[in-house]
Amino acid sequence: MNSKIIAVDFDGTLCENNWPEIGEPKKGVIEYLKERRKNGDKLILWTCRVGEMLEKAEAWCSEHGLEFDAVNENLPEIIESFGSDTRKIFANEYLDDRNPLYVSDTVDDVLYICDGKKCGDACPGKECKHTSDITHAKNFVKGDYDSYWEAVPKNCHGCFGASDDSCQCCEEERPV
Repeated sequence: MNSKIIAVDFDGTLCENNWPEIGEPKKGVIEYLKERRKNGDKLILWTCRVGEMLEKAEAWCSEHGLEFDAVNENLPEIIESFGSDTRKIFANEYLDDRNPLYVSDTVDDVLYICDGKKCGDACPGKECKHTSDITHAKNFVKGDYDSYWEAVPKNCHGCFGASDDSCQCCEEERPV
């Protein structure tokens, strides 16, 4: 199984933001995370709360059936891999109310480069250039739970189409 690491914020993400109190639960997010953990993904509670406030948040999460593999720190295998517990939490997915894609009910305000396969006559001109529909965005692939992930080329050099023409044009995509 190829599990993912999900770092999730507390105030405003797992519950309504009612700092310093704990707000009403966001049941959809809680159920999503419980399902992901049940399917082998690892969860990190990633919050600014500390001390007694953190203890209350952890107890609240437990009462709502959420279990975490780490709290405000990296997973042991990540710490071992990096040689220390880096300040930044390593995850494949970050859920946070400060993330504009997370708080939005839709992503209509995000434009992707179109894959040119689905628009048909809906796009002006001969070539479709942009779309707000991620289901036919270029270089995105459908993953588990109806999520979409950007396909990263094999052996990518990290230049990502550099404006100075130094991109090494990694052509092959990694299998999902």
